[in-house]
Amino acid sequence: MFELTSTPIDPAALRVRLDAAETGALTVFEGRVRNHHLGKPVTKLEYEAFDEMAQQEGAALVAETESLHPGTKVLCVHRTGTLGIGDIAVWIGVASAHRAAGFAACRHVIEEIKRRLPIWKKEHHPDGAAEWVNCSTDAVDPGHAEEYYARQAALPEVGPAGQAKLAAARVLVVGVGGLGCPAALYLAGAGIGHLTLVDGGLVERSNLHRQILFTPAEIGAPKALAGAARLRRHNPAIDVTAHDGHLTAANAPALVAGRSVVLDCTDNFAARFLLHDACRSAGVPLVSAAVHRFEGELNFFQPGVPGCLHCQWSGQSPEALDQVGSCAGGPVFAPAVGVLGVQQAGEALKVLLGIGELAARRTRLVNLLDGTTLAIERAARRDCPVCAPVERLRAVDPAADAALFAESGTLPGAQAVFLVEPGDAVEPPPGWQRLAANDLAAVRAFATRGPVLLGCRRGIRSAGLARLLRAEGVANVFAQRAY
Repeated sequence: MFELTSTPIDPAALRVRLDAAETGALTVFEGRVRNHHLGKPVTKLEYEAFDEMAQQEGAALVAETESLHPGTKVLCVHRTGTLGIGDIAVWIGVASAHRAAGFAACRHVIEEIKRRLPIWKKEHHPDGAAEWVNCSTDAVDPGHAEEYYARQAALPEVGPAGQAKLAAARVLVVGVGGLGCPAALYLAGAGIGHLTLVDGGLVERSNLHRQILFTPAEIGAPKALAGAARLRRHNPAIDVTAHDGHLTAANAPALVAGRSVVLDCTDNFAARFLLHDACRSAGVPLVSAAVHRFEGELNFFQPGVPGCLHCQWSGQSPEALDQVGSCAGGPVFAPAVGVLGVQQAGEALKVLLGIGELAARRTRLVNLLDGTTLAIERAARRDCPVCAPVERLRAVDPAADAALFAESGTLPGAQAVFLVEPGDAVEPPPGWQRLAANDLAAVRAFATRGPVLLGCRRGIRSAGLARLLRAEGVANVFAQRAY
């Protein structure tokens, strides 16, 4: 529960509200008005809040904290108005079964209050002067940014200009597991300005040997929320947000849109293909990794460069590949995911800084058992409906895309053809004919009989195939973006 009050805070009464038979620990924080700040004497404070927004954000923060630390009950009260020296400005109480959860929850609330709540304070000084201070500025150490990044910025390939690029970057990390934890930690340490974590899972005891952002205190907590809180403590100067939910076909385009680079740290082929296609469609670079036992592989998929994930797994659907085997729940050597996660962070930083040689069109294989590393070319299929059109359309006017897309019903007499991967059990919408995605001859045959409208589950294969056929001179082929 979160409350704003203009009257003095009564700690004894608040403690009673948290009293319960199942409570083994009561952790209390009292933030009091002191007689100095940043070397200046202070006589009193005035707190002013944007009440409605502060109530909403405070309630959301309490709910988030109770989710992060299952079994806790949180009560937070913040004063507004004029306060004298020694008055309590903020009171936080956490009832929990054990002290560790109480300490952690209490710390999370006070640090996030200063960062997130729209509350300002006016400091009054003995000489009669007064100044407004945004409380959130105390949560960040503004004077040490140069020192924090000094060793990194000293690299000629980085420098102040490169550090500024990192501060402006918007990076998405999908999967906060064995790969995502080290990757996100190094990205936060490097000074990525806007970092978003996506994961719908909870921290489990079996995760802790390899998922280095978490401790036993976070068992049962949402991974995305717990990971974001840990990264904010590691680098308070950056913006870290969490999406507590799984990647889906519905949310992938919005999550990917506007990102500087995306890291695929997932553990299954279904999510891997979904993220790959969303990045390809949005023109966002993707750094992907996977680990099994002692071995791992790293791939960098650059927009406009052939040799995509569909080329790599030609003719195989994500569902079929996941039935054969995925990384989820399998045996894994913890340093293997650590090494691959760090390499993902390295590739992402190279993309953002524009330095070094990127692993485009190559798969890097790492084996920690025998200490070997091998880079192999990713073959680009000339008939790939996703990336083959890139090479064939290099000389085509980009404006030609304007007439490529159409909606069902806007092309009288058009044949609606729904493309599926071999082995994919998805059913086409009513009125659409099902066709294998790699059957170009059949699509050409349809085009001889009149206009063809191509569609697919995510919209990317149909657009790619339509571009490919138009480049060959088949002008009456159109694509519908998505379903």
